Amino acid sequence: MRYLNNNIEKISEYPFSRLRKLLSKEKINNQNKSLDLSIGQPYHKFPSFVKQILYKENTKWGLYPPINGIQVLRESYLNWLKIRYNLKKPFFGDENIMPLSGTREGLFSISLVLLTKQIIIPNPFYQVYLGASLFNNLPIVLLNTSSKENYLFDLEKLQNCVKDKPSLIYFCNPSNPQGKCASQDYLKNLINIIRRHNSILVLDECYTDIYTEKKPIGGIQVCENTKEGLKNILIFHSLSKRSSVAGLRSGFVTGDKSIISLFKKLRSYSAPTIPLPIQIVSSKLWRDEKHVEESRNMYKIKFDYADKVLSKHACYQRPDAGFYLWLNVGNGERFAKDLYKNHSLKVMPGAYLSKGKYNNPGKSFIRVSLVHNISKCKEAINKIDAQLKCI
Repeated sequence: MRYLNNNIEKISEYPFSRLRKLLSKEKINNQNKSLDLSIGQPYHKFPSFVKQILYKENTKWGLYPPINGIQVLRESYLNWLKIRYNLKKPFFGDENIMPLSGTREGLFSISLVLLTKQIIIPNPFYQVYLGASLFNNLPIVLLNTSSKENYLFDLEKLQNCVKDKPSLIYFCNPSNPQGKCASQDYLKNLINIIRRHNSILVLDECYTDIYTEKKPIGGIQVCENTKEGLKNILIFHSLSKRSSVAGLRSGFVTGDKSIISLFKKLRSYSAPTIPLPIQIVSSKLWRDEKHVEESRNMYKIKFDYADKVLSKHACYQRPDAGFYLWLNVGNGERFAKDLYKNHSLKVMPGAYLSKGKYNNPGKSFIRVSLVHNISKCKEAINKIDAQLKCI
């Protein structure tokens, strides 16, 4: 049909649909007792004030929420950024920031604002990055990442890709699925390349508050010490992982004010806005660090246990941040099927998070989301250990 956007055929089927098909023919003893470790959906308890505030502000569900967010929410974003990244210079403000109904829709729709010649994404990647290719027939350039580059872009290859070709570059830090963090020097070099070649960098920092040892560096810390400030840079943050409230659909973007201005105009026509009760509770979540510290402590316990049980396997490496294990098991699809059949655990084959018919960098891996409570995760780690012993 002529009216269909056939660019949709370019993007692969979503990973969770592919996983359902893979496991659909596998029989396990009790379907109800299976544990899903395939999706990054935290099950940690969120603060009790979430329920209290939503109840208190329930009359505001009937009001149209402002696209720019209420003042207390915008202030909470700015204050959190300054405290979290220890910023000293007043180099950004209201004009550099905008609420999002979860970062997924923002990461997708930002491409509507920009006129670039191509999209560059790391491979493996968060699938939403592919959505930008649906418009303007933009080609996708996949840059494979591996342990050799600490699962980050090879900056020399990136520079060759953007020469004379303004690009939209997606970069996740800490990375999903590997949980690797870029250093300050690396981010500085990355940002210099982006600006030198008139490109746009989208920094997805949704896992920045989930770490067990060293606090990840943020792109805004690097921008603070450059003459150009946030020029050509967009940085996305979310409450989904930080506060274990994926269902709230609440996040924000900060960056180049000229891009943010156009993004706001676009969103006033097309995008969902955060309902007022959720804006109010979001502002409190961004101001509260206690629940984030408690959650980090729980992740630390889980990763300490993973160290104890899995460190004897060559495929195991503790991540710098995030809540995923990224394990090289030889054949990710086969291991995922066996793990489901033998131990009732669902994990994500790495091939579903990456692309490449003959050179798929995720094919040998599985991604394991340690998002359930401590006892369930310990049990799952023991089962993974048992399955690893079989290969």
